[in-house]
Amino acid sequence: MKQKQIKNIEKLAGVRLGKADLHIHSNFSDGRPTVEEILDYVETKTDLDVIAITDHDTIDGAYFAKQLMEKKKYRFELIIGEEISTAEGHLLGLFLTKPIPAKISLHEAIKEIHRQGGLAIVPHAFQDTRMRNNKNITMDGIGMKNLLKEKRNIDGIEIINATPTLSAENLKAALINEVSILQAETGSSDAHIVEAIGKGYTAFEGKKAIDLRRAINRNQTKAFDEKWTVLALLKYLFFFIPIGLRIFWYTISHGKLEKKR
Repeated sequence: MKQKQIKNIEKLAGVRLGKADLHIHSNFSDGRPTVEEILDYVETKTDLDVIAITDHDTIDGAYFAKQLMEKKKYRFELIIGEEISTAEGHLLGLFLTKPIPAKISLHEAIKEIHRQGGLAIVPHAFQDTRMRNNKNITMDGIGMKNLLKEKRNIDGIEIINATPTLSAENLKAALINEVSILQAETGSSDAHIVEAIGKGYTAFEGKKAIDLRRAINRNQTKAFDEKWTVLALLKYLFFFIPIGLRIFWYTISHGKLEKKR
């Protein structure tokens, strides 16, 4: 169905649309797949034109992917990215040249992304977790207050995150962006296993990373998602059960985080 929509848009507008997944995790942070596995899966199992590896608070995995892609020819392009654990919640930095430290303020993280010539994208904005994790890797959005405060400074908002439990949060992000934020919309997988890659993606005019960047700057992107297969859902479930249990017991031991207003 989504492919049919894209083909209709291409026909009506007389353009060629590319597909990008801008939120992928490797084993350099909390993802299961190696960088090599991610690149091979994107190459052979998807039709993505652009991907971004956005590990938590590091760009080492993305840079390693860049080195591999310089040695072997792939049909898609790579963006160096990072999911930054700011003091107010998570933020995606794309087109980075160096890592941005965790726990700095959201505003300062956005400024640093722009200083590097990058793009600041807000992921899963309305996911408000109260669970604690001693490694500080949980899915935590910046919330409404910070989103409204920084709406003129961000470059885009993730209105589709393919994590199966985020349908309500995705809808809220889409509606808020439509009526108030008015920034480029993105769709991404937030993949932690290879089977999730491409389940959420951003459509844009062109096929290259520079085309994607131009489309985000012009607010000319469209977010889509793909249906999960039963097998992929089971694999995701078995990946997250051990992590969820560790976070649960750590939260029981240390207490829940204060609920965001």
